[in-house]
Amino acid sequence: MPEERLSKNSNVPDGSIQKTASNSISQNKKQTPFASAQLSADAELEDEPAGQPAAYSMRPAFGESFPLPIVKSIINSVMAEKLKDKIYDKDIAKIWTREIADEVNQQIAASPKVKRYKHVVQVMMGQELGAGATYLSRCCWDCDCDTSVTEVFSNTSLFCVCTVFGTYQY
Repeated sequence: MPEERLSKNSNVPDGSIQKTASNSISQNKKQTPFASAQLSADAELEDEPAGQPAAYSMRPAFGESFPLPIVKSIINSVMAEKLKDKIYDKDIAKIWTREIADEVNQQIAASPKVKRYKHVVQVMMGQELGAGATYLSRCCWDCDCDTSVTEVFSNTSLFCVCTVFGTYQY
């Protein structure tokens, strides 16, 4: 302790010794790991952009909901492209359903409008025989954030139902 030696052995006024002691104490505080961690945390807070919200968003912001019109147009264009002028064949229908589901999935994933949404693509195809058909889908989800869209394509030989479920990723 050099300050103690100074105060005992020297004739320096007490005020100057207190200043020296307080300077050495403040230097010791800066050297502690807690103080350096606190300083780095303060520096990180200063680096954050002012426009970023501090809280985590549990709901999509206004205008950031699942883009239903875009998804509908993707589904319609893919089904029309793949199934136009096709005749139903049960062996080839398996391939067509996979191709439609994959293409719709890739185009939705490539869309920049689908942020923080997970999506599931379901495709069902059948032969058009003139009889009625019922299609039902059901999920457990948040009604405020999650949604689905279904489109139907049909011609004289076949029908195809494509459903896309969009769920908000919390």
